[in-house]
Amino acid sequence: MTIRQLSTQAGELTDADAVALLAEVVAVPSVSGSERRLAERLRDVAAGFGAQSRLDDVGNVHVTVGRGTRTVMLLSHLDTVPGEVPFEHGESLVRGRGAVDAKGPLTAMLVAALTSRHLGLRIHWVGVVEEETLWSRGAEHVRTSVPVPDAVIVGEPSGASSVTIGYKGMVELGVRCEVPREHTATPGPKSSEILVRALGRLFERYGARGNDGFGEVGMIVRDGVFEPFSSSCSLVFRTPPGTSAEELLREVSTVLGEPVEVSAVYDVPPVVVPRTSPCVRALSRAIAGEGLRPSHKLKTGTSDMNTLSRTWKVPMATYGPGDCHQDHTDTEHILIQEYLDGVRVLRAALRELDKTLPEAAS
Repeated sequence: MTIRQLSTQAGELTDADAVALLAEVVAVPSVSGSERRLAERLRDVAAGFGAQSRLDDVGNVHVTVGRGTRTVMLLSHLDTVPGEVPFEHGESLVRGRGAVDAKGPLTAMLVAALTSRHLGLRIHWVGVVEEETLWSRGAEHVRTSVPVPDAVIVGEPSGASSVTIGYKGMVELGVRCEVPREHTATPGPKSSEILVRALGRLFERYGARGNDGFGEVGMIVRDGVFEPFSSSCSLVFRTPPGTSAEELLREVSTVLGEPVEVSAVYDVPPVVVPRTSPCVRALSRAIAGEGLRPSHKLKTGTSDMNTLSRTWKVPMATYGPGDCHQDHTDTEHILIQEYLDGVRVLRAALRELDKTLPEAAS
């Protein structure tokens, strides 16, 4: 069965159908800002199965199935980072940019949603745009424009047998150093020298080694411009629980010293959900039920769970098939068996939530 037939024929999806859909999703380029073609395709696939589907004002694709009074949202992202990875649909894997981050989780969630309409839940699947950019525009739009669901599972690669329960936050600061313009042969430190020395002090305090653990602050420098009279860069910090953006800005300003200026650009808070969360428990039981050994992960990156948790205080967890070590790599691929395991776990987790998720208080 081809994907074109699949999208216009109602009924259950077989494993072969699910894999064919994954292959097409991976084959469609969708770098951040260019997700429209993929969004429209997935909207049409869902409509072919009788689901309600639409695109919203920023290009997110929404699919709803079921008519229950409790809503479970399955949310993952359409976009990928730039960089070509030659597409391959082999016997055991699908290779291509975004295969793991996050088209595997995205597609597994859609298949699980379309094949779970018989449950007593309203399932709201969302493919969001621009997760790989600074502002997470798609998830921010969902957070501020969609009624708060009763539970959320975010789709990111955790591995088919693992549930991600926490992410570090992110703080981006802008740094600038300017000195009076004069001949470059004039004695005295130039802005580039001042900023490089100041960054050296900052690396002694933080540095990339903080990315090794969930409880430490990690830092990278990017977008650097180092000139004699005007120099600048961006500092991106990964922050554990207990580190506020305001405190970090004050500490960085103190370490860098005069005449370096520091300004806040963007921040998203860290998030950790309890292992007793209904979503974590449902996924863990589903993993065990599929004959796998469940585990829980804390990650040093960020995801749309950070974004949604700004204001949504409902049960959440992050889950998705795929090896996260393949994220953004030049060999990015997902194993087909891993993907199918993920589909089955998500289906089982939805059944578990149907049994255990309480009705919303009236």
